[in-house]
Amino acid sequence: MTMTARQTILSLIPQMHVRFIKYFSRRFAASRISHPQYMLLIILLEEGAHKMNSLAELLHISTPAVTNLVDKLERSGLARRLPHPTDRRAHVIDLTPRGRRLIIALRAESLELLADTIGRLPPSEQKVIEKFHRNLIAHLDEALGKHLGHLHARANAATGHARSHGGRRG
Repeated sequence: MTMTARQTILSLIPQMHVRFIKYFSRRFAASRISHPQYMLLIILLEEGAHKMNSLAELLHISTPAVTNLVDKLERSGLARRLPHPTDRRAHVIDLTPRGRRLIIALRAESLELLADTIGRLPPSEQKVIEKFHRNLIAHLDEALGKHLGHLHARANAATGHARSHGGRRG
């Protein structure tokens, strides 16, 4: 049975994913950071300082797990806790200058690998890849919006449920 182009592409994605994991695992190890630490650093680079609970939500891990990651990143001089700008009881986590340089360098290295690969293709095929990625981003944004809408609906339902039973939500 002959595979369609769609089936072939879909079969290549897991292979590419495994190779990316292997490649980046080596790069992270050389930089003495873990994949979860890298993800946390990327969030800080792209979105700026965050509270611990916000990072936990974005990374889909517990707040104690984020605390552990931040502790290690602080000891390595890559991240720091700063006073929250409006809540004196809270802290935000941000990159140190060293952490910013490291994460920018790692991201640039990965983009260079992709640029070299894309550069091997004729411009017409590069346009197709650009269109695919724009469509993928839009589709992911849509899926994330639906997911967030579902989470908000669940939270509202839980809040309404708690209120209807005399509970308080604050």
